[in-house]
Amino acid sequence: MKEMRTLGFTEREAIQAIIDLMRKQRLELPVGQVVGLELHEDPVSAELIIEDDDGKRTHLTRNAAELAASLVNYCIGRKIRLPSMSNKFVEVIAGSLNLIIYLDNVESAATKKMTRRA
Repeated sequence: MKEMRTLGFTEREAIQAIIDLMRKQRLELPVGQVVGLELHEDPVSAELIIEDDDGKRTHLTRNAAELAASLVNYCIGRKIRLPSMSNKFVEVIAGSLNLIIYLDNVESAATKKMTRRA
């Protein structure tokens, strides 16, 4: 049996996830305030829009792998349990960023009972 789970993130959570991982990786962040997040569906990517004190806007692009890592890191930091033996990827669904967790081999309750008896 296969199982797929989806975790949806608000814009604020997605922005925080991206910034948290960049800080953890010691990547340089432009000085300024985040004024928005633009999501792109094909291919999946996101642009943080950061505005400095002079009004200059900087667009910081993150690809799908970087977004997935950011969301997984966000979940770990907030003690949201994720299965380690699963495929994780991101999708833009209904205008929000979603972490898709795909489990290939999921045992049903009946299979577990039969295994214990044997």
